[in-house]
Amino acid sequence: MATPTVIECRVRGAYWHVKNHPMSGVTLVGWARTLWAHGRSIDAVAFAPRLMFLTCMALANTLAAIADGALRPRWGRTKVRDDPVFVLGHPRTGTTHLHNILAKDETRFAAATTFDVGFPSGFLSSGFVKPYLAKMMDSTRPMDNMALTMDTPQEDELATNQLSGCASPYAPLMFMRDEAKFRKYYELREDHDEYPIERAELEAWKSAFMTFMTKLQYKHGEHKRLVLKSPVHAARVEVLRKLFPRAQFVFISRHPYDVFRSAVNMADKYYWQCFLQRPTVADVQEFILKQGEILHDAYVRDSKSLPREALFETRFDDLDADPVGTLSKIYKHFGWDGFDETVAPVLKEYATSLADFKKNSFAELSDDAKEVINSRWARWFTDLNYEKR
Repeated sequence: MATPTVIECRVRGAYWHVKNHPMSGVTLVGWARTLWAHGRSIDAVAFAPRLMFLTCMALANTLAAIADGALRPRWGRTKVRDDPVFVLGHPRTGTTHLHNILAKDETRFAAATTFDVGFPSGFLSSGFVKPYLAKMMDSTRPMDNMALTMDTPQEDELATNQLSGCASPYAPLMFMRDEAKFRKYYELREDHDEYPIERAELEAWKSAFMTFMTKLQYKHGEHKRLVLKSPVHAARVEVLRKLFPRAQFVFISRHPYDVFRSAVNMADKYYWQCFLQRPTVADVQEFILKQGEILHDAYVRDSKSLPREALFETRFDDLDADPVGTLSKIYKHFGWDGFDETVAPVLKEYATSLADFKKNSFAELSDDAKEVINSRWARWFTDLNYEKR
């Protein structure tokens, strides 16, 4: 039985709009791979200005990639540390807020920035153009008005998506009608019952991901631990543990109703800026719901294998109410030292700077919407101990 459409969101917009596009940093090689694999499904006439913009950007990005390539004898020898920290959680659960806070500990951690992930092929050699490229994005995030700069901590999967030619769960932001084709990139499992990935596809993702990780580690030095955040990593605990045996994970959750309302708001305010094909509202809703199912089920299954000292779970409400206290618990759990002396003062200053920040307010969900969430995300309520309301 098909899930009824219970949301309203914009799926049409100014097709000439090119700001904030997640493929702005793609090279000619990556763009050609994307067009070869998905070009037939692109609505080329409707999105001609966007396609022309991305092609022009690919030319410029290729020059930057050549410059970074010349530095490969240096960054290619870098040893990526096997103890990064991953912030896990469904989109719209507060992963960005938590990532920003952890990144404030600059003596211990290094985070990927908007510039790094936006232009992954050339960020090592092209930093001088950041002020000009900043004009291609808004000063705040479209979905929640959080500050957005080229130096803001950002999601590493944005880089992997571009470096791999859209071998990523982020590809539906461009190809929403074809969302089901990209589900195999969530868990990255060759033995998956529903969405198995081919070995060549898995290796393509790993190559793109580790290339970015190597360059990021080189940029900050091997003495820094990387702190990374991409919501889709919640489905990859098993894969990430194999790549990084000493990795630690912080999982953050939020009430399913609040997550759904925030996800719909994000779709309405941002997704239309990414499209290269015209989806329906039902397509967008299914993407939100299916993503929630995949991420939750995979995380609950695989997190059980983590040793206690490798995982800390918290809630958005706790972080929002007391960021310093919540971070203190995280540091104590993992045995990270220096919190009171060096970290707490910085976090208190950061928390004060957010005092006037106004979070989005959303209308109450309809009974039909709640019924859909209760059905499709039923395990969220039981596994994470949230009450239906």
